[in-house]
Amino acid sequence: MFTFTIENSEFLNDFYKEFKEYVRSLYGYTAQFLINPTLMEEYKEQEKLTLILINKSIYQNVFNMMAQLDNNMVFSSMSCLENALYNIRLFKALKINRHNLYKYMTDEYFDLKKCEEIAEKNTDFKDKNEFSVKDFYNEVKKHNRFDDIKIIMPAQIHEGSLYMGLSNGNELSDKLQDKIRGYIISMYRALSSHNDLFFNGGIDKEAEEIEGSIYRKFMDYIRYYA
Repeated sequence: MFTFTIENSEFLNDFYKEFKEYVRSLYGYTAQFLINPTLMEEYKEQEKLTLILINKSIYQNVFNMMAQLDNNMVFSSMSCLENALYNIRLFKALKINRHNLYKYMTDEYFDLKKCEEIAEKNTDFKDKNEFSVKDFYNEVKKHNRFDDIKIIMPAQIHEGSLYMGLSNGNELSDKLQDKIRGYIISMYRALSSHNDLFFNGGIDKEAEEIEGSIYRKFMDYIRYYA
């Protein structure tokens, strides 16, 4: 089980525990939403199946990320995180534009970046402080591709040594824990933005309660780290 030992560790461990519950609840809700014939009546069967598969892939990767993290296998957990973020971006592009969904299903040269660029150009107002899943994805991708070893290496060193096993050992450096802290909170924000594409409105009250609870913890996080 991954455990924070850095400053504010009690709060961070509570947040991580609640994040896990949030992920389980959110997947259950989104999966049920996508198979609901009334809520998805405007979509054809193949379109619904496509969205179901992408949503499933998002959560498979998030669950795998947490499982790997609980074994201190940070590199493999970050690979799962990268895949989850890519699919969150893909799901949004297809959900907000049926033309994109059609192209994705029929065009082998479908270009997600191009879809996102067109959407950004057609948006009249963009809050510069708004969380960007794409920016977070690019940061994680840069880490996974070892684009800057000068940044990556110090986080992997603990007490002057680099752990040689596939995991990062029983104890993680403060720098690596701090990096994980940022990734977990950003993953929460990415999933929250994904959830915005689904209308709850009292459909699943338990999911709403869990969402409200972790949002309150997120606001506490802001006060700790603002």
